[in-house]
Amino acid sequence: MKKIVYGICCLALVLGTAMQTSEARPKYLAEFKEKYPGVEGLDEVKCNVCHEGKDKKNKNGYGIAFGTTLNAKNCKDSEVIQKALVGTEAKPSAVSGKTFGDLLKENKLPGSK
Repeated sequence: MKKIVYGICCLALVLGTAMQTSEARPKYLAEFKEKYPGVEGLDEVKCNVCHEGKDKKNKNGYGIAFGTTLNAKNCKDSEVIQKALVGTEAKPSAVSGKTFGDLLKENKLPGSK
């Protein structure tokens, strides 16, 4: 009996450490697509509108600016998200002399250079 309990505990430990938690924000991407449907390359980059690399903890300049403007964790309110998208437009992008809004009006990804 001890072996069975020990085996179940080991299995639970292995499964628990192997599973990664996901903090996806599909609502943010959906709202972005609704607000800026003509942005080139949006379907290819998906979450990398706000993130860079494979680790989603790494945000690009647009992701940092959006997060600061939104100022909420895992917001699901469409109106609040849309207001944050608009508010982020005025912030300076990595492109010299252009805001994120300037890039979006040109149908370019806001995190692009």
